[in-house]
Amino acid sequence: MKNLQLLLLTLLIPFLGFTQNSWINIQYMSDNYPTEITWEILDGYGSIVIESDSNYILNSLLDTTLALNASTYTFNLYDIYGDGLGASQWNGTDGWFLIQNSCQDTIMYVAGDFGFSYIDT
Repeated sequence: MKNLQLLLLTLLIPFLGFTQNSWINIQYMSDNYPTEITWEILDGYGSIVIESDSNYILNSLLDTTLALNASTYTFNLYDIYGDGLGASQWNGTDGWFLIQNSCQDTIMYVAGDFGFSYIDT
């Protein structure tokens, strides 16, 4: 009986690791035109988990950590002008967006000119 319990436990441990909740760290450095950028993270049902707000200022850093349930998430990043997080062609600093955690390190990173939208799952 103990051998059977040990065998079942040994088989279940790998699967338990895939369903654990986790967290992500979101870092966003705005470019010279932060009012052009909107972003959101959606859960597997299409519900918004977190989204941008309109209070970003030129070349400012958002750094936040968010607890998440085990699931698949979609990251959407939009730029209404169409130059992504690219700086002004005359001067300025490109923006960037980074999502990471300690388990997977870098989950997503995008910088510079990506056009009108960038989507990652």
